[in-house]
Amino acid sequence: MSCTSMRHRFEEEKQRGLTFAKAMEIFQDVDGSVAAHKNELEELRRSNVNPGEIHHLQEHIADGESLLQEISSMRLH
Repeated sequence: MSCTSMRHRFEEEKQRGLTFAKAMEIFQDVDGSVAAHKNELEELRRSNVNPGEIHHLQEHIADGESLLQEISSMRLH
């Protein structure tokens, strides 16, 4: 699942009433996705591919890290 679709899933869950368990599930999914993207990025850098592909992947990583930060900064009431 892409970081964009996970962001969409997170926003939908927030509207329905996000539970702690669901937030942790999404966090773990995004964290795994970001880690996979970072590994892929290193492979792309080593193989000297099109800089556009590298930039696109960097954007996905930034989006995922932003979502991780948002989830991490949530407070329970």
